[in-house]
Amino acid sequence: MKAGIGFSEMKRAETAVLEAFDEAVKISGDPAMTFLFTTDSYDQEKIYSTLMPRIGRGRLGGFCGGGIIRRSGVHNQGVGICTLSGDEIKVATSLQKNLSADPKRAGRQGGEALLESGIESGTVFVFPDGFSTDVPEMIRELYATMGHSYSYVGGGAGDNVRFFKTYQFTEEGIESDAAALVLIEGIHMASGIGHGWRPIKESFVITKIDGKRVIEIDGIPAFDAYRERIGEISAESFPQYGMRHPLGFPDIYGNYLIRDPFTVNRDHSIDFVVEVPGNSVGYLMEAGMEDIIKAASIVSLNVAEKVKKPEFVLVFDCISRYLMLGELFGKELEGITEAFDSSVPFLGALTFGEVGCHIDIPLYYNKTIAIVSGGPEPEGER
Repeated sequence: MKAGIGFSEMKRAETAVLEAFDEAVKISGDPAMTFLFTTDSYDQEKIYSTLMPRIGRGRLGGFCGGGIIRRSGVHNQGVGICTLSGDEIKVATSLQKNLSADPKRAGRQGGEALLESGIESGTVFVFPDGFSTDVPEMIRELYATMGHSYSYVGGGAGDNVRFFKTYQFTEEGIESDAAALVLIEGIHMASGIGHGWRPIKESFVITKIDGKRVIEIDGIPAFDAYRERIGEISAESFPQYGMRHPLGFPDIYGNYLIRDPFTVNRDHSIDFVVEVPGNSVGYLMEAGMEDIIKAASIVSLNVAEKVKKPEFVLVFDCISRYLMLGELFGKELEGITEAFDSSVPFLGALTFGEVGCHIDIPLYYNKTIAIVSGGPEPEGER
């Protein structure tokens, strides 16, 4: 197999996508799979219609994110492309529309569509609309349909924190409020996730929810319960505290699912970026900047150890981590890239939610980084 990476920050959509694609295929040759990551500064329809004639018989998957990540840093405007080629590569895609209307159906039908390809193992890339409703339910149903024979990784589409509209792509089309799914076999891939957050204070129970809104914690208004643990703060100052103190929900292995609070409502309920699991035990979380940076480095090193001859690295990093770190994001990026040889093609996107597995079952995280690397299948497995 061969992989190529291309990037352009040209202002004109057609010019940017062609420049990025041509740069990538100079290395990979005609692609079996093209990953497309864009930012919201472009006309996405023009990017899509310009690129489609170029990919030939290959497959496409990708999304509009909050920024493009390169070794040199984050670009708030740009088009990033990763192309994968090789006769051994098998690819299937699915674009599930109207995600918010029925997330469970989207996960089930998406999984069934990928299984119809006959591909019996491999990696599923999951690119949902990060602004949609109940993405975790879609991912649960996708896993229930496809099972543990596959690994899962990906990130949510978004924008430059305008929370307006974003897009998902496959060769089937371009949509919003959708999930773009890609299944790849024939490449040895390893992925990992991490965040660096740790619990503080005593545990609590989520006692009443309504979608992305947490109404009560421990039987009292959610904001009142939050203030009991963090100290006396106002609703107006809550966003800055919420960014630094999200909620975390442990699994049986001691890993924490992070949920990002967003705003306080008049009734002292709290809106979250993603649905919070109801009737669950959780904790208030904290992390120093060094903890967040170190977590990304650990994930990168773990992934690098599992792929002996990496041909590419893709990174899905939560936009809230980028905003929190500010100028220190360069330190996180340095820790990620140092795990891989400088010659390995590298590309990433700032995401609104991250998909990955600590053990086998994929979940939808906040404030997390997901990394995947791929290379040739070991000789004995071909």
